[in-house]
Amino acid sequence: MVCFGTRMVFQAPCTQLHLQILKMKDITVLCKVVDNYGDIGFVYRLTREISRRRPELRLRIVVSNLSSFAAMAPGLDAKKARQEYNGNLVLDWNNEEICTKEFTENPPEIIFECFQCGRPEWLENLLFSKENPPEHTVQIVNVEYLTAEDWADDFHLLKSGTRSAKVKKINFMPGFTARTGGLVLDSHFMKCLEYKDYALKTLQKGLPEPTGRTIAESVSDGSIFPVLIFSYPRDFSGIISGLAQFQEAQKKKNPRFTVCIFAANGISLEPLIESHRNAGEPFPLIRLPYISQRTWDALLTLTKFNLIRGEDSFSRACLSGIPFLWHAYPQENEFQLVKTRAVLSRIEPFFGGQKKIFENYASLTQIYNRTPGKDTDADSQEAMNDYPESAEFTEAKRKSSESTLFCNLLLEYDTLSTACKDFSRSLISNGDLAEHLLSYCDTLDFSR
Repeated sequence: MVCFGTRMVFQAPCTQLHLQILKMKDITVLCKVVDNYGDIGFVYRLTREISRRRPELRLRIVVSNLSSFAAMAPGLDAKKARQEYNGNLVLDWNNEEICTKEFTENPPEIIFECFQCGRPEWLENLLFSKENPPEHTVQIVNVEYLTAEDWADDFHLLKSGTRSAKVKKINFMPGFTARTGGLVLDSHFMKCLEYKDYALKTLQKGLPEPTGRTIAESVSDGSIFPVLIFSYPRDFSGIISGLAQFQEAQKKKNPRFTVCIFAANGISLEPLIESHRNAGEPFPLIRLPYISQRTWDALLTLTKFNLIRGEDSFSRACLSGIPFLWHAYPQENEFQLVKTRAVLSRIEPFFGGQKKIFENYASLTQIYNRTPGKDTDADSQEAMNDYPESAEFTEAKRKSSESTLFCNLLLEYDTLSTACKDFSRSLISNGDLAEHLLSYCDTLDFSR
């Protein structure tokens, strides 16, 4: 019997289960890149951990944008439609000829559809062919987007229909509770989290000089407050102002104290640099080159504050125990505010009796996620109104609201840090998503 949170999955006797494990030789992972790095970052991390746990398994990773994959995976060739990478097969989703040949010769057993990506037409034709239907049952596992909303608990392990009895489908929810599949606790990230020296060595090895040395010195100097920013495009003037006010307050205690921003390459870089320049460059800003996922993990665990976006970096920030601000993917009618409120509801219990500090954190999160000029619907407006400062938000007050809230929050850093550490411990206790996925797949029977 395997327990997924409060749900029990009954297994066959041990000998039969052993035979089923032997039959599971292949997992196909589908990734349609929407958010540049968030979705492919998750897939890269998940497949690495599955390979580490089950090196005998053959993984076929089918990706719609190999350039995004190559940006974080050293040695991957963005121009090759079919290639071996770290013992697995990587295929270009868009190359129908190569993919059709591969999956005709080696039919899939288990397919992970990540983030409702659907299936490429060539795979759809193979799975639901009337002339040549699959010889054995194919199991599709819909690995959903990470959400903190309550419905994730009920949706986890819920079956879905397909148009063939030979193709089964089930929903698998990453999440924040023991009733979901949890988050990926890959060995490299967890080692970075536990051993600072390991993270520092990884960081220096993965960055060109002199950037690597400068950043390593910054995260090791107790007088420097390193802040990583990786966001969607926005006006960062309120954030810069809040950091500058915090720096000024801290200098009264320690004249050497300084904030230092690590600015991630990507779509938020130029507006961040512009806001920093317009503020008179009150502290250093270091532009990061594109870096591997392993280097990124090391950096994210060595900062004092992370402003992040995307599926993968968001989950890492939650696990890091380091205070963070999440920029959720902007949605129609500002529905991302409902998503961020759900996360805040998961974090709130870890603030204990520090209600005012939590309300400042929650209000800043909601204001940070409000898109200029966009209308809210009833649900998203309610999500804004749940917290005092964000309830009174107006676009004209954005900069001053962000600045004041951010500075006040950082002045309560110890309380914020403790809450984030406790939140992280609770997530780690839920177990590893990769392990939970494999345990579920072990229960499947491929003999029919």
